[in-house]
Amino acid sequence: MANVEVKEITDVDAAATMRAAGLRAPLACDSPEDIAAFGQCFQLRTGTGVGVFVLRKQGGVMWVDGAGARVRGSGLTEDGLALFDHIARAAGCTEIAFETNRRGLVRKSQQAGYSVAGYIMKKAVE
Repeated sequence: MANVEVKEITDVDAAATMRAAGLRAPLACDSPEDIAAFGQCFQLRTGTGVGVFVLRKQGGVMWVDGAGARVRGSGLTEDGLALFDHIARAAGCTEIAFETNRRGLVRKSQQAGYSVAGYIMKKAVE
């Protein structure tokens, strides 16, 4: 993780970046603003781009509740996953978890040692 800068940011700044990145939460009621207000917000800046992420500790699990970058394909996923390991270890967490509907993120996270732990089921209520 060479040339990586991380800083804490406001929930308003995080929500704006997630919205611009097209973040789609598994549940439509979870807006970027709701997600950002729920956890601790950070900005990740590398030589290839800028992204944001929202972390929340629940017991021994560090949840990544939201993440986004304005430019896709900038390599931030790999840097972010490595950074989450570092932060979780420093916070005394024994696991890292997140939900996603992005197949590419599933593939990249599996390459980093993550495993699929479940599915999100949805049905329209009529």
